[in-house]
Amino acid sequence: MSPLVKIDLSRPTGNFWIDNGLVVLYRLFGEGEFEVEELLKALLEKLVQETGNEGEYVDPKTGEIKKYPKKNWLYPANLFIKATPRAPKTKIDGKDYFTCPPVYDLKLTFSCKKEICDLCGETAPLTKAKMWNYPFVVEPGKFANFYPGLKRELKICPTCAVAGLAAYLGWLWCAQGRDALHIFCFHGDLADLERLQREVFDPLRLEEKGRNVPLAFYGPYLHETVLGLLLRLFSLVRRNSQEAEKLSPEARELLAQLLGATERPAFHLSLYVVTGKPGQAFNMQSFKEFSRLAALYRLYEAFLEILPSERPQEILEGVFRQFQKREGRGYNTIWREKIAAAVLDFVDPLPFVEDFLYEGPEKRPLVFKTLEVFEVYLKEVLNMDAQLLRVIRGFGYSLGSHAQKENEMGLLYALRNAKNLDEFFRVLNDVQYRLGLTIPEDILAVESGELIKSSPWRRVKTLLSIYAMNAFLRGQDETSKED
Repeated sequence: MSPLVKIDLSRPTGNFWIDNGLVVLYRLFGEGEFEVEELLKALLEKLVQETGNEGEYVDPKTGEIKKYPKKNWLYPANLFIKATPRAPKTKIDGKDYFTCPPVYDLKLTFSCKKEICDLCGETAPLTKAKMWNYPFVVEPGKFANFYPGLKRELKICPTCAVAGLAAYLGWLWCAQGRDALHIFCFHGDLADLERLQREVFDPLRLEEKGRNVPLAFYGPYLHETVLGLLLRLFSLVRRNSQEAEKLSPEARELLAQLLGATERPAFHLSLYVVTGKPGQAFNMQSFKEFSRLAALYRLYEAFLEILPSERPQEILEGVFRQFQKREGRGYNTIWREKIAAAVLDFVDPLPFVEDFLYEGPEKRPLVFKTLEVFEVYLKEVLNMDAQLLRVIRGFGYSLGSHAQKENEMGLLYALRNAKNLDEFFRVLNDVQYRLGLTIPEDILAVESGELIKSSPWRRVKTLLSIYAMNAFLRGQDETSKED
């Protein structure tokens, strides 16, 4: 008798990949105990698809050469499942032919002795984990990008082995050509995950070649693509995007609860993201957990509060989408990646906004409402003094406008490049002398620890630099339009 797989949403393993697979199994087969072979056969039918091409085989009874539809593993699961189809061959006139259409198959061999599963802790017959049912592990001694730290091969029970394969049918993903593949797996209470997949992700799922989930934007890096996913996901709660109309009110309420956007939040929800380079096989490069989704949603709502009531989602997405510059036939999105990483980790994104404004030959002012959005971030996340913000905004605009009229861009680069407090004050002195501007006292009020109004001096300098260069570039644009 084939070993049994136990499908039960009240028994999570704690492993995000396996738990997502358990949800897929529950949706396909319901709760209960099932033989491994029965489930593998059903999963194979969903993981193997026709390619649209034809192959040839020879009928051994008649000798007739016949055609059959070629198949392959479903993309992008085919980057992980490398089992080749089997069929006997014969040679006719020097050419090899199959004697029947190749059969795709996956086999699991379990030990007779019952031991403890390395992933879920259940006592059961075990099998060695393969890349096709747990893509984050390889044999000891072989190269791996991610490895759980075992000194031996990973051994797993029938339930984990089959759930690991099923997980390929439940993941969200986005491919960036040959440069990157991003895999998204949400993790939490299994009953919540089942509803999330059924009520939210099923209606949203795309049939596009490059992705199966809507994103505000994406690129080759992990954090920028995660931010693009979350912005679009958050918009569903507020009905700020077209995709929101695909969801029922109950689905939006569920999503709001899972994101902590209601008075009755559900169980804690996390997002696991894997980014790697697709090729003949998947080369994992980044792996990260995002567990503060509720805090990110509250920040999203704070952004929306300061945006116009018309098209707030479009404006907000545009603020973050802009941080890319054309290079060759594509775009370099490294600035967007660094800004997104800072926002998702609740640290200071200003140095990367400054880099974007100052670096490279392509310079343009920031899009509508960019500075207002980052002001919200500075107040909500970095606790910057509101009065100091107003002073920096006003003085930065004056500095940039006067520098543009007097053709003094060099002053702004000197401000940007100030390495210490003394250099910062020397640049401000030059500004006063060359542009005739009075420096606001709030910017000069240094406190213990090189703080200005409780903010690090470098943050004050960077924000001033951003406001100034943005005003300079905007004035430059207006002048060129007049000419």
